[in-house]
Amino acid sequence: MGLLEKADQIRSGEESQEAPPAAPTPPPTVVLDPEPVQEAPEAKPKTRRRGRKPRTPRAKKTRQAKTLPAGFEEVTSGQRIIRRVSDFIVSYGWCVPIVGIFAWGSNFDPTYFIILGMLLMSFNLIFMPRSTGRTVGNWISRTTYVNSKGTAPNPSYLLIKGFTFVAVLIGMTMLASSTATGWGETSGQIQLAIGLVLLLPPMLDYVFFRFKRDNMGLWDTLFGGVWLVRTTKTAEAKGWLKRLEQLGDYSADRGWLQDKEVSESTSVEGSD
Repeated sequence: MGLLEKADQIRSGEESQEAPPAAPTPPPTVVLDPEPVQEAPEAKPKTRRRGRKPRTPRAKKTRQAKTLPAGFEEVTSGQRIIRRVSDFIVSYGWCVPIVGIFAWGSNFDPTYFIILGMLLMSFNLIFMPRSTGRTVGNWISRTTYVNSKGTAPNPSYLLIKGFTFVAVLIGMTMLASSTATGWGETSGQIQLAIGLVLLLPPMLDYVFFRFKRDNMGLWDTLFGGVWLVRTTKTAEAKGWLKRLEQLGDYSADRGWLQDKEVSESTSVEGSD
């Protein structure tokens, strides 16, 4: 028994010498998920530019000179004068006695005359153009206004043309009062500015009429071309319009509606 135990001890000692000591197990490594790699945006393929078609230069529109529409005749100098005088008497004739009374220096209340005058002016410059397309002066002188289309212009044209005298009168008054007040004062500067603003459109109207080739004023040009042309009797005229046409007959019988040159030549022939 002792031998067997020794043999077992010897064997166990050899096994212990041959078997290496077990290495310690390393701690488990934690593997982190790799961060997602951001892919660079794909470059869009460049689109091929289409060949541009050569632009054809636009032909410049030549402005055609505005001419009198076909079928109309320009007025004579006599008709033009009769129209101006008649419209002035109806629209502003009431101003003359008022100015004369104030110049005389009498104490007079012109309120009723001013109201009556404003009514007459509104009748001739607002009511008549809207209802008949003509002023009282047009009816007496047998004239009318037409545009490039051969129709009557907007009634505001006659209203603006009719207020030219008012603009000139008030503008001159403002300039005179500004001179009396003094341009160094604020009130004088305001009066001067108002006077110049009111006088500017009539001055431009005169410059346009004087230097333009088509002999049109400022308002004639802005309204697309307006002409004063002859007209004849209308069968539809009744009542007081018929009376206005009878005044036209009287003017025609007197020879007031003719050109000055024609009337002078006829008078010379009659004297011979």
